[in-house]
Amino acid sequence: MFEDGVDALVARFSAHAASVELASRVEGSPLLECLADGVVLHVFERTGPYLAALGPARVIVQPETATLTRLEADDPAPERSIEVTAVSAVTACGVVRLREDPFVVVDAGLPLVVAVDELPDGVQAGDRVRFQSRPPLHGFVLPPQAGRVTVPTDDLV
Repeated sequence: MFEDGVDALVARFSAHAASVELASRVEGSPLLECLADGVVLHVFERTGPYLAALGPARVIVQPETATLTRLEADDPAPERSIEVTAVSAVTACGVVRLREDPFVVVDAGLPLVVAVDELPDGVQAGDRVRFQSRPPLHGFVLPPQAGRVTVPTDDLV
């Protein structure tokens, strides 16, 4: 277990939430579809069913991985990229923005709060890294910001 609970993770990493566009979901599915930085991600919603409304939202995207690799300066990998490799799994390259063991916040075009089983020594902010997540990607939907108007889904019909 990486976090002390949903509320603790949200409090700890809410500043690193990604701005996404939430799409509709299949009734009864725990996977939430969101469009972020041109990529469609399916995240396992950890903040409770039906908290998320369609449209713009802020979501902490939290992949898990066994390890990550620090990239050398001459590595030809893109500085920031996300590739969906399976339902609710990605391979990503990015720049470490924060290390808070066992997590690193990686800017891969959108912020990812990556939980790492074995975080290599010496990985620090500013390093380029690559990792492959294991499914599912976890998603923590933040409450709407003050002043944001949400429309009940019944009104969208």
